[in-house]
Amino acid sequence: MLGRQLDPEARQWVEATLEGLSLEELCGQVCCVGGGSDDAVVDRLCETWPRVPVGGIFTWHGSLADHRRRIAGLQTSARIPLLVASDLESGPASIVDAPQFPDALAIAAAGNPEWAYAAGECAARFARACGINWTFAPVVDLNLNPDNPITNTRSWGDQPDRVIPLAAAFLHGVQDNGLAACAKHFPGDGTDDVDQHVATSVNRLSLEEWKRLHGRVFAAMIGEGVATIMIGHIAFPAWDPENCTGDVPCPATLSQRITTRLLRQEMGFRGLITSDDMNMGGVAGCLGRPERTLAILEAGCDLLLLAHVPEDFETLLRAVRSGRLKVGRLRASVRRILQLKAALGLHRGASWASEPAAADRARWQEVAEKVARASVHCVRNERGVLPLRRLRSGSRILTVTMSLDDSKLPVVEEELRRRGFQVDHLRNPADCDFFHKARRYDAVFVNLAIKAAWCSMTVRCVGPRNLMFMNSFYREHPAAVFTSFGSPYHLRSLRNLPTYLNVYSDSAPSQRAAVAAWLGEIQFAGGRPPVRL
Repeated sequence: MLGRQLDPEARQWVEATLEGLSLEELCGQVCCVGGGSDDAVVDRLCETWPRVPVGGIFTWHGSLADHRRRIAGLQTSARIPLLVASDLESGPASIVDAPQFPDALAIAAAGNPEWAYAAGECAARFARACGINWTFAPVVDLNLNPDNPITNTRSWGDQPDRVIPLAAAFLHGVQDNGLAACAKHFPGDGTDDVDQHVATSVNRLSLEEWKRLHGRVFAAMIGEGVATIMIGHIAFPAWDPENCTGDVPCPATLSQRITTRLLRQEMGFRGLITSDDMNMGGVAGCLGRPERTLAILEAGCDLLLLAHVPEDFETLLRAVRSGRLKVGRLRASVRRILQLKAALGLHRGASWASEPAAADRARWQEVAEKVARASVHCVRNERGVLPLRRLRSGSRILTVTMSLDDSKLPVVEEELRRRGFQVDHLRNPADCDFFHKARRYDAVFVNLAIKAAWCSMTVRCVGPRNLMFMNSFYREHPAAVFTSFGSPYHLRSLRNLPTYLNVYSDSAPSQRAAVAAWLGEIQFAGGRPPVRL
């Protein structure tokens, strides 16, 4: 029933359930807690549900069996069925053993809406087999600032004409298969260079620009029937210029003008509105916890994401009893929460789906490999180094991973060794004499595995690792190749590189496709990149 009106039976369940809720249950329904992958947290929630009856839980990694066991325990303990949420932005492999799709920007580079639908379908089918019924995807922010540390490869691009059909296809793949989708992060991330996990992000587009860009994308998602929208900790001064904490504009999560007047009233969104994680610095830096908890609801959010219980639950309870938070306001949000649960069939006990068949798993894996092969873009090949068909079995190859975390791109090495090459690997070689090392190898592949990662505050290659560029080994080496498995914008700062590829993802299929393209086994993808480089 997602994206369609509820049938009479479902509407009756919503109203009867709402009428029968105690004040404690009303306050609990708007709390979505974390810890769904932690047995200790799950056990505690099961024990305390009669006293703190939360409405949802967020889960992350685990086996299918573990997800089922934990979620079954939670659903059995809850009098009202739970929303069980997870991030499945480019497929289900982030939370369970499943086919791994490349990142959204790689799917956008491939440009096939049918493949975007397949990624959403795969996510939904595995999620429902686990007992998960809600995903915080698609990310429909636009990559308007190459230095934005949050959107990057999670986004579908920077142009609404290209983003809308692909994000819509993913959305339908999700919701056609019984998983609620969530367009995020309203009113639109990707314009500044701040991570809302750390501090309030500011969308400084004019109102006219916003309507043409982010506003158009979110309006399209609403038109496509997206079940939920996530409000980001993102200020939008063009619409709410006076709501500030000191000289810092307040985020949309604390702005009734943005969340209620713009999204709910002006744009006509009738579904559930969730906050982003209410513990992020972008909102926590504006207000202390009790006031923040109430202000997010008063702004117009229906659900507090990653609420702390019992603290936030007790704050709500005190506020309702004192008259600070009106019962009518709380009931309006709980009605929308119950409507989503009914649209998912949870009132009929539809918490599970069967595990996808082997044939479906194989079909999705094949699509993922097609996406990867269709998204290897050769941006620069000044000296005609690529493809490297002259390499033979036994050739000595050095791979270098440049990353801000512990990424190593192991599939790249596996694929090269499988072809008979001798492979050595270095990670972040902070070495001015790297050019001496490079001379010992027949080919050097420098692989940038840098993309959006929460709290990193950058998608640039920064720090001592850049000492390896001293003496510019790539100008003398006959086979030096640079490939980005993340941010596509590295030539803006590493502008002298003569041979450079964008793959847009560090997924296993993307690593396999990159190796095949280096060696001339597949052709480079044609067409325009999904973002302006």
